[in-house]
Amino acid sequence: MTLIPPAPGPTTTALPAIPASDTADAGTTCRDWYQRHGVAVYNYFRFHVPLVEVAEDLTAETFLKLVVSVDRFDSEKGSARSWILTIARNVLTDWRRRARLRQYVSLGTMHDLVCHAPSPEERLLREEAVGEVLDAVATLPPADRELISLRYGSELDTAEIARTLGISEGNVRTRLWRVLGRLRGVLGP
Repeated sequence: MTLIPPAPGPTTTALPAIPASDTADAGTTCRDWYQRHGVAVYNYFRFHVPLVEVAEDLTAETFLKLVVSVDRFDSEKGSARSWILTIARNVLTDWRRRARLRQYVSLGTMHDLVCHAPSPEERLLREEAVGEVLDAVATLPPADRELISLRYGSELDTAEIARTLGISEGNVRTRLWRVLGRLRGVLGP
């Protein structure tokens, strides 16, 4: 399932413009950020929550918070993507506090990951492979799952992960290398 932004219509209102200080996204709107980063935010949540509906709700909550706090965005501190994913991390933390749910995702609920396979058979094979990887990720400690979800779920680069987590790029690379080694051990040859 892919997040699809609402089509402009008579009931759709314009969202506030992004501050002109954001040179990479100057002149764009929050809706543009949703169109660019919505799937990454949704996929980030799918690594952490058990249900599709929860991931969708948390994605919506993230972008609502973004609209409310858009004037606080500073492109000198990082990219729009890493700022949005920082908001998403805070939304997830708040949700966990409220829900007090387990912090792993069962294989049975992962049937909705974005896949562009041309046939149902190829999609099924991909879902099985993704399920194996997600089961392996579920065995990792929460800090390692966070790192994997930011890198591969949200496709952040090392610098963006470092800014998001507040650690050095070297630390991100080292931790990621170690986590991937542990995953290889769990997945086998």
